[in-house]
Amino acid sequence: TLPVKAVRNLNGHSIGPYQIHAGKSVPIVKNSESTIMEEGELYAIETFASCGKGYVVEDLECSHYMKIFDAPHVPLRVK
Repeated sequence: TLPVKAVRNLNGHSIGPYQIHAGKSVPIVKNSESTIMEEGELYAIETFASCGKGYVVEDLECSHYMKIFDAPHVPLRVK
């Protein structure tokens, strides 16, 4: 059996209207984060586990995408 550890540089996050990542982070390991959850806020409490080093390194490949929340409107062009 391999030991499982938390991925320490991935976090849960606050959720806002039409905004899945709304700004506040929820660490899954203890750190010096001092952000306070306020009544009425919504959060995605996400836990990430690894049998590896417990740390994610970004490279050039992307496995998921997100719309830029405050991107300007661009009308669709239909041919």
